[in-house]
Amino acid sequence: MKSVSIEDAFQSAQSFVAREWRLLIPLAFALLAVPQLAFNLLAPMELAPAMAKGDAQLVMAIFQKAPWLSPAAIVIQLITLAGLLAVTALALVPRISVSEAISLGFRRLFVLVAALLLLSLAMLVLVTLIATALELVHLLAGGQMLLLAVVAVIVMLALWIRLIALPAVIVASRAGPIASIRLAWDLSAGAFWPLLGCTLIYAIGGQVVVLASTFVLGAVLVLLCKAAGAAALGPVLAIVVASLANALFWAGFNVLAVAFYRELGGSIRGV
Repeated sequence: MKSVSIEDAFQSAQSFVAREWRLLIPLAFALLAVPQLAFNLLAPMELAPAMAKGDAQLVMAIFQKAPWLSPAAIVIQLITLAGLLAVTALALVPRISVSEAISLGFRRLFVLVAALLLLSLAMLVLVTLIATALELVHLLAGGQMLLLAVVAVIVMLALWIRLIALPAVIVASRAGPIASIRLAWDLSAGAFWPLLGCTLIYAIGGQVVVLASTFVLGAVLVLLCKAAGAAALGPVLAIVVASLANALFWAGFNVLAVAFYRELGGSIRGV
């Protein structure tokens, strides 16, 4: 098993954020928060509740009524992925400027998208095989689809942890999508449990902070705007706060992933 220090990874990420927060926050806001914020403000109001409830039929109906939603969502997702690569580049490449990080993020975007598509296809095939195997032993009979869902979530989590260094690999090398997946997979070999533990600590702690700050600040803004006679402005500002908090969460996660990459012995080549 590889020696991965959770303490060193967190300290490295904290050191970078403390040193470069003036660059990191505007970058996260511009490429992670603003696109999602624009989509949330322009999308039909009933879309968010429908997605929160998991009502697939209602979500599809909303998308059919607003044909522009699908291409807009794809564009925003691409910008977000490029933004995550830019954050990774900022944390990984020494003395890189924000403009250079953004340029590098967009240049390597195709590799990340292709890798994610390949992984999605592999995941679909794997889940189909698992469902077939469970059906053959009659474990899916009698409404046991929950078992398949649990297995799928476990497999996705394991895959995510093993490929947690994928953005850093894509930024740090000129490898294609398949080679990048293989390099990230090999890099994390023998370090699954430390990576899982560190990721869970950040994810749980970060989401508690995000949800608490979003709820408190959002409620305060709504009340202040209502008291000032601009009640309609309150929910908009609350959405802005939520978008920024979520963007900072994912920016911080990518900075932590860069710390993992260094802890695992990753190098910088071809940048």
